[in-house]
Amino acid sequence: MIQQLDRTIAPDINPIDRFHLPKVETVSFSNGNTLHKFALGTQPVVRIEWIFNTGSRAENKIGTSFFTTKMLAEGTAVLTAPQIQEFLAQYGAFLELNPGNERINITLFCLEKHLPVLVPFIKNLLTESIFPEAQLTKMKQQQIQGIQVNLEKTAYLAGVAFREMLFNNNHPYGKHLDIKTIEALEQNDLTSFFKNELLNKNCDIILTGGFSNESVELIQKEFGTAPLQKTNQKPAMPVLAKASREIIIEKEGSVQSSIRYGRMLFNHSHSDYFDAYILNEILGGYFGSRLMQNIREDKGYTYGIHASIVTLQEGGYFVIGTDVKREFTKNAIEEIEKELQLLIDTPVSDLELQTVKSYMLGSFVGDIQTPFSIADKYKTIFFNGLGYDYYDRFFARIQSITATDIQIVAKKYFAPAEMSYVVAGGF
Repeated sequence: MIQQLDRTIAPDINPIDRFHLPKVETVSFSNGNTLHKFALGTQPVVRIEWIFNTGSRAENKIGTSFFTTKMLAEGTAVLTAPQIQEFLAQYGAFLELNPGNERINITLFCLEKHLPVLVPFIKNLLTESIFPEAQLTKMKQQQIQGIQVNLEKTAYLAGVAFREMLFNNNHPYGKHLDIKTIEALEQNDLTSFFKNELLNKNCDIILTGGFSNESVELIQKEFGTAPLQKTNQKPAMPVLAKASREIIIEKEGSVQSSIRYGRMLFNHSHSDYFDAYILNEILGGYFGSRLMQNIREDKGYTYGIHASIVTLQEGGYFVIGTDVKREFTKNAIEEIEKELQLLIDTPVSDLELQTVKSYMLGSFVGDIQTPFSIADKYKTIFFNGLGYDYYDRFFARIQSITATDIQIVAKKYFAPAEMSYVVAGGF
């Protein structure tokens, strides 16, 4: 007889006490490339990433890194862009081309059985791309059209202005594409960046999913033997000046304003990062946060407001973002600053702190349910030099942090007087 489940009785709650990241297997090839292997999952689906230690920070002309990366699948000496897309489609493969500030990531999703065809194909893209003029013109037009649309959105204007305010002096982290820079790009800019930063340069390869030794041998054959060069040394970061207190971008006729509020902060490696991250969660990191309860639920100024700490290779920043009705702009900023000051003046209650701790631990475990998400966690610690015990330390700090610790980090980094803000729309 099958026993019926009594739905009037809540299931037991088992505390989450720690997390251990599965160990990666690392193979160093003779040419300097490194393969990181996560043999996880039972399905014959794999993800391969080729990650180059370069990006917009290395470019001499704004936009060359972005367009070079995006155009790697737009044509080779023997294949046109439609032929490349058709080739991928016939094998059910998906290719992502992701440019970044510090790294360029080429990612292939496919069935393992197709790797003997697809891995040499990716090698061809990474060595034989020619960046056809017609495709470049088309992509430039698409990007310009996208920017023209975005220029009508206060959220876009506020986001761009906020980064420019923090990262002044043409800092690599503050650069962005605009119509003028896109129009100035030429085919030889992309060709030059490709030859200097990607062609025959070392990379880290991350293989994740269900794969066999034959697949590893294939990757070694294609990417582990030919002589390569190390990527070029990146230029030093310029010194930052202190950000101004406010920037107001008036947009006539706008019924809403977009607010970006925050300051320069730090990245994963800073000794106070865990404490600041937990404070951020209390303040505005989840739906039950203080900012959501105050500015959305109580005041009704916005549909949503979120706080986050953005981490970069060298540094990071804290930002609160929201869109409000124009007439509520000043009130929303005042309420944000009240919440920051409250964290400084008044200890977080035991109930609220425990709620946030449970949410953070549960969310973290929920985010690592697939082989690919586990590999993503590994990339965070590997490329930032954080050590394999990073997530163990993260778990331990969530469990041990006290209300007094929250107050200390609030006083050090989250005083309203140290913050800057951008308003796009108006008051």
